[in-house]
Amino acid sequence: MTAKSIQRNTLLAQRRALSQEQRKKWNEQIAQKTLQWCSDFPNNFPNKHRLTCVGIYNPIQAEPDLHAIYPALIAMNIILALPIAPKKDHPLVFVAWKPGEALMKDRYGVLIPTNTKAIVRPEVLFIPCVGYNQRGFRLGYGGGFYDRTLATHPETLAVGIAFKNCLCDLIESEHDIAMKCIITNDE
Repeated sequence: MTAKSIQRNTLLAQRRALSQEQRKKWNEQIAQKTLQWCSDFPNNFPNKHRLTCVGIYNPIQAEPDLHAIYPALIAMNIILALPIAPKKDHPLVFVAWKPGEALMKDRYGVLIPTNTKAIVRPEVLFIPCVGYNQRGFRLGYGGGFYDRTLATHPETLAVGIAFKNCLCDLIESEHDIAMKCIITNDE
C-alpha cells in the first residue's frame, strides 16, 4: 500500500466516524458557505460575468452534502451539472441536472443522470475532497478524474469541498492541480 492509499483510508475512516449530528451541522455550514461563495462570485471574479453553471456531485462515502442549496442555486438561474466518468483515464463529462430528475448508478456506484445528452461545461466545479492541504491541493479517491478534467479545461475554477478535519500533510504529485479555494465547516 502506498503512503497516499494509507492516508486516504485513514481520512475516509475518520469521515465515516462522524456522528450524524456532527455531519448534519457541518454539512449545513459548508452548504451555506458554498451558497455565499456563489452569491459573491461576481464581486470576487470581476473579469468573469455572472455564474451560470456549476459542477456539483452526489455525495458518496460520507462526503459533505450540498443538496440543501441546490434549489437556491437554481433560483439564482445557475445550471447544476453532475459528472459522468465516461471511461477510465478520461476527463469527466458534465450533464445538466435538476433535483427530482431520474438518476442511475454508474459502474462506480455513483448516481448520475439517466439523460446523458444535456452536456454542459461548468465554469466552476465543486469538488469533494477526501483530504486537502494548506496549499489547496486535494486528495481524492485516486482515479485522477478531476485532475484530468481540470488539465483539459484550465479556465474552470476548482473549488474543493471538505470537512475541516480532513486538513492533512498531503504529498502532492506532479499531475495534481490546486483548488482555487477550499470551502470547509467552521469548527
